[in-house]
Amino acid sequence: MKFSMIPFLYLIQAIVIIRATQTTYAAGNISQRQRRLVGIVLGVLTLWGGMSVYLGMSGYYQNEIFLNSLPGLWIAQIPVLIVMVPWIASKTFRQGIDAIIDQTPLYLIMGFEGLRIFAIGGIYKGFSGEFSLFYAKFVGIPDFFYGALTLLAAVLIYRGVWKERSAILINLIGFVIIVPIGMLLINVGLPGAMYLVAETPSLKTIFELPMALAPTLVVPIFVMINLLVAVRLMQQVYNFKCNERVQCDSPLSGTQ
Repeated sequence: MKFSMIPFLYLIQAIVIIRATQTTYAAGNISQRQRRLVGIVLGVLTLWGGMSVYLGMSGYYQNEIFLNSLPGLWIAQIPVLIVMVPWIASKTFRQGIDAIIDQTPLYLIMGFEGLRIFAIGGIYKGFSGEFSLFYAKFVGIPDFFYGALTLLAAVLIYRGVWKERSAILINLIGFVIIVPIGMLLINVGLPGAMYLVAETPSLKTIFELPMALAPTLVVPIFVMINLLVAVRLMQQVYNFKCNERVQCDSPLSGTQ
C-alpha cells in the first residue's frame, strides 16, 4: 500500500462536518435530533469507508467482474445514496443541513472545498508512472485548478468582492468536473463496454488502496457538498429576489 493523502482527507472532512454541526447546535439553530441525524449519516459513511477498505484489501476492486461493471457509474453512488436518501426523505434532516450551511461562513465553506488542490498528488503520480496519466490529465488537473479557484473565492468572498452568485457558479463547476465527466472517464480506461484508452499503468490503479477511497468516499463527499451548498444558495438568492419583487410590486409601495 502506497502513501496517500486520501484517508487524511476523509478525516478532515469528518472533523469539519462534526465541528460545523456542533457550532450550529451551540448557536441554537438545529435541534438535538438534527444533530443526531447528521452524526448517524456520518457514521454510516464511515462504515462504508471501512467496507471499501475491506473490498480493496480482499481484491474485489481488481476483480474482472467488478472492473467490467462500469464502476465509475455506480460505485460513487453508494455514499451519495447514504446522504441523499435521508436528505430527500426527511424534512428534519434537510432543514438541519440547510441550517448548518447557513451558520457556516461562506468563505469557510469555499476554503474547505479548496482541499481539492490535493489532487496534485494524483497528478504527480500520473506523470511519474505510478497512476493513470490519462485520468491525471483530464480529471486530476481540472480538479486541482478547481481547488485553487475555491481558495481564491474564499479570499474574495471574505473581502466582500464576490457574493453568493459567484459561489453558486463555482460549486456547480466543482460538481460538473466529477458528475458526469469524472464518472464517465473512469470507465474509458477500464475493461468493459466503454473501454477506449489503453495505457500502463491503467485506470485499474484508481481502485488500488488507498487511492480507492477517492472515488468510493472522499470525492463523492466533496461533490455532495458542492450540490447541497449550490442548492441552498440558489434558494436564498431566489427568495431574496422574490421578496424584493413582492415589495416593489406591492400596491402599498410608494403610495403613502
